[in-house]
Amino acid sequence: MKSHVTLPLPVRILWNAFFWTYERATWQYDLMVVAILAFVWLTPPGWLNDPTASGQGPLGYLAELLR
Repeated sequence: MKSHVTLPLPVRILWNAFFWTYERATWQYDLMVVAILAFVWLTPPGWLNDPTASGQGPLGYLAELLR
């Protein structure tokens, strides 16, 4: 007879995030979508070595405005 093994909370969070097990319309799902969109919109093109992109991206633009 196998016993049910419960994983520690940090491991469960990483497991659920990696395998995208959260249901739609939950705060965890929404948080993951926001994190993905933030990565797509805020990552400077130079970090990804994108040969077709130019400029510093939104974060570089904001840094220039704040100088």
